[in-house]
Amino acid sequence: MASSPQKIRVIRLASVLYQHVDVEKAAQFLEDFGLQEVARQDGRVYFAGFGVDPYVYVIERSPGSRRAFIGATWVVENENDLEVAANHPDATGIHGEKGPGGGKRVDIVDPNGYYVGFIHGQAPRSDVDNVDKSRIADDESPPTNLVDEKPRKGRFKRFNYGPSPIHKLGHYGFMVPKDTYEKTLKWYTGLMNLVPTDAVFDPRTNKDTTCFMHIDRGTTFTDHHSFFLGAHPFSQTPFVHHASFEVNDMDTQALGHEWLLKKGYTKCWGIGRHVLGSQLFDYW
Repeated sequence: MASSPQKIRVIRLASVLYQHVDVEKAAQFLEDFGLQEVARQDGRVYFAGFGVDPYVYVIERSPGSRRAFIGATWVVENENDLEVAANHPDATGIHGEKGPGGGKRVDIVDPNGYYVGFIHGQAPRSDVDNVDKSRIADDESPPTNLVDEKPRKGRFKRFNYGPSPIHKLGHYGFMVPKDTYEKTLKWYTGLMNLVPTDAVFDPRTNKDTTCFMHIDRGTTFTDHHSFFLGAHPFSQTPFVHHASFEVNDMDTQALGHEWLLKKGYTKCWGIGRHVLGSQLFDYW
């Protein structure tokens, strides 16, 4: 399914913004989850992974008594895409990015009140070469044995205990009332080069109830989905479902899972493997 060349062309998902009532408690969880605090400025706390993005998660203090998802930001192909974004009727003008990495950005409000940011010209992180991404204790990663193929002879895997280092933001998604699902889906796929990869179909209604979308970059492979949208059968208001972050391997994912349990956090679901996309997951 090809996307229109007139759309805002993004190359990857960059970051999400949440509001938290207890900023310090949220910051501690994100550190235990595997992110690293990189800056505090203008009332925001910025967290990065070990990838090139200057930050992938931003905290603001909630003005009320509830946490809230505010929106997400995407990296665009070139500055012309910022011009395309700025021409949208619900967009801000092009303005400077105040967070780490700098650059220029445009923000658009979607039909549900969430902002969708587009950024270009951010300086990538330059301190990512010597990051401990796998927690291998002896700096050597022996091959993995299978039942009928055992190349790891006389060698052992030992790990440093701790959080699972986060590489990047993988995807995010939210739920909307079922009556606004199609409108929201058309809005996002019409705005930028997001196209459906998989959908969950309800045979009782003959309608899709969830859509997983990837970034269309032609012949260049991209993640199974960077954004997903779901139709909720009962809720009359939109709400965030989750944001997902990529780690290096199954071993570090399991280490991080155990680390969070011992820190007293409550898991939501996992570790498991999705049918659509086949990726391993661990929700907290």
